[in-house]
Amino acid sequence: MTSKTKQQGFLSLDMAIGLLVFGVVVTLAMVWQIKQMDAQDYRIAADQQRTISEAQAKYLKDNFNVVLANASATVPVQITVPMLINANYLPAGYSSTNVFGQTILGLARKPNPNQLEAIVVTTGGQTLPEMGVRAIAENLGGPGGFISTTNPNVVQGIRGGWQVALSNYSIAPGPGHTASALFLMDGALANDYLYRNAVPNHPELNTMNTDLGMGNHNINNAGSISASGNVTTGADVTARNVTATANVNAATANVTGETYTGGWFRTRGDTGWYSEKWGGGIYQNSPDWVQVYNDKNFSTGGQLWGGKITSTGKITAYDRIATNEFISVGGLATEGSACSDRTLIAKSAVGIMLSCQQGVWTANRGDPTGVGTGFMTGIAGQYVNRITGGYSCPTGLVPNLIGGIQIGGCNPCLSYSCSKP
Repeated sequence: MTSKTKQQGFLSLDMAIGLLVFGVVVTLAMVWQIKQMDAQDYRIAADQQRTISEAQAKYLKDNFNVVLANASATVPVQITVPMLINANYLPAGYSSTNVFGQTILGLARKPNPNQLEAIVVTTGGQTLPEMGVRAIAENLGGPGGFISTTNPNVVQGIRGGWQVALSNYSIAPGPGHTASALFLMDGALANDYLYRNAVPNHPELNTMNTDLGMGNHNINNAGSISASGNVTTGADVTARNVTATANVNAATANVTGETYTGGWFRTRGDTGWYSEKWGGGIYQNSPDWVQVYNDKNFSTGGQLWGGKITSTGKITAYDRIATNEFISVGGLATEGSACSDRTLIAKSAVGIMLSCQQGVWTANRGDPTGVGTGFMTGIAGQYVNRITGGYSCPTGLVPNLIGGIQIGGCNPCLSYSCSKP
């Protein structure tokens, strides 16, 4: 009996622990379920308030002058849900209360001439917990706000985005309620959010008031981009055409097509144009000379004009060389001496033009190539040069009598020329 009693006691303890664990699990599940239901209710309340806020914004745009005439800085105009339904801004039967029994009401006041400041606020109904009103405001986005237990006299925007004193609207819903902010100027919605669409006569609604940080995101499908300052990027710029009315500054320009300029193509160093494929180019590294890089050849089917042409090597022409002035031959040769290239022309020490003929430097026929005086020896064609003791004709040439004169003891003294026989 004692053993059975102990076993019954252990079974009762195990059952109690099991029931306790089961109860905790059920409780946690119920809490989670309640939170899920609350979160869903918060989303539904936010969606309803957003719809009424959008309807009120349209109403204020269309009836701006009427509302402006009836509002003041401290006495706002009320815009109710029935008014929005009657004006066809909301469908018939749309509820003016949210799922928590709070009435959704619009208020518009005139803080400055030709300006309306409006909010949508909830009043009455259940007083929601702090986490609840914050959740609804978060679901409303940027215009969303709430009335906190820590500061029940103002509507706070989510994450401190904006703040409005409730005394401006002569209303005090108390903590646990939510609101949406609307700001209008000249009949157009004018809040601190950038508009996607143009609002007639209000370019400020599409104007940034501070720098735009994209957070490493892209701007896609843009048309024209106009900037009055610098465009700076740490990466590449890709475009079809780039037009600049002033300077384009770059470290290196890599152009895969052609390059056109209406002015000079300038270099600032000892460089110029260079062919990366063939290794030649044109450059200048001194004040006086423009040079060909890598000693490449220079070719043209046209003309070369210059004040002076100087060559340290040969000049070869495949056509005639024409001059309107004299040709100065600097090569010297001795008449009668041997030569090897019959295409050469030279001059003698006294300036007589010589050509290489049959391996001998020869003067042109008919030109006096050697003139001297001598005594006639009595043999025709034999003349004696009184300086050399005989006639002085180069090898292969013979003397020709020109005339005789009497000079001192030389009688007759004969003058002669040398020519081919």
